Amino acid sequence: MMNPELLKQLTKHYHNITPEDVVGVSYGKKESGGLLTDSDAIVFTVRKKKPLSEIPEDERIPSKIEFGGVTFDTDVEEGRYTFLENCPSDFYTWQTTPPANRNKIRPIRGGISVTNYTNLSNYVGTLGFVGIDNENNSLVGVSNNHVLIKDAFQANERNIGTNITSIYENKVTQPNESGNSGLQNSIGIVKRYVPLSGTSYYNSVDCALTTLNQSDVDSSSYLQYGMTGWNQPLVFATTSEIDNLLTTNPNLFSAGRTTGPKGEGDMKLFTESISSTISIDYNKQGSDTTIYFEDCIKFYASASTTPDGNVCTYPINAGDSGSALVADFNGTRK
Repeated sequence: MMNPELLKQLTKHYHNITPEDVVGVSYGKKESGGLLTDSDAIVFTVRKKKPLSEIPEDERIPSKIEFGGVTFDTDVEEGRYTFLENCPSDFYTWQTTPPANRNKIRPIRGGISVTNYTNLSNYVGTLGFVGIDNENNSLVGVSNNHVLIKDAFQANERNIGTNITSIYENKVTQPNESGNSGLQNSIGIVKRYVPLSGTSYYNSVDCALTTLNQSDVDSSSYLQYGMTGWNQPLVFATTSEIDNLLTTNPNLFSAGRTTGPKGEGDMKLFTESISSTISIDYNKQGSDTTIYFEDCIKFYASASTTPDGNVCTYPINAGDSGSALVADFNGTRK
């Protein structure tokens, strides 16, 4: 196993010293002819690949790099990272029937349509899962900060002219879909969140919690909507299990509002890279900005059910933000 702390230091270091055109540095699978291989490398994601002759010599990525006494192969791929409202994926467009995850679901499950109706009634995301808040042992719904919070950023980075309401005034509804939206679908209020930083600081969390009405949950609310395969609440994977995802290569699963349940049946999800340090395009109070995340996981979908038979490197789409990622570790899903 590669030293996980070394990988995290390496990807952040090279993300810092490379030009802005390099939007991601990861440890993952090399590509050849547009296909993923079994070889691991430090993968540099660039906005646009260019002929070597157009790249200044001091900005060229070498075929091998040495860091912490270890030599790594490198690979370069073209792409960008963005919050899902601008996702380039066409993964869901070939589905002829919208997934039922967009319907009104009671009792509450993970993987279903949700929004902060008070301030974000024109948007929709995914309730990732139902968990237990360690502060008071209550059940909460877990999603992304940017799904449940209008202004996701730290207070000292906000525009003081922006009208910001207390989070306790933010009512969360499930679902928020055409023909089925409104406060009659309220399931709780925003309870707590981790703010994002839009400076050079590297974010590691994009998370918010919502309270849940007692009447909207029951003893089966730990399930992911539309998925089978477990009959008890899931525990969190250990740090070691996460750091070993590339080596153990477990089957992954996820359920989202837009693309529904994924990972069961013919189409499988697998890990493509870990320890990723990335730049993400984001709209901050109406202005385009770039924010940074560290220690990310990238996953892809197998080709067996896509129309053109290609591996899908964007197996999610707008509205799937907040989805949980589940892995099967030797028969135990976490």
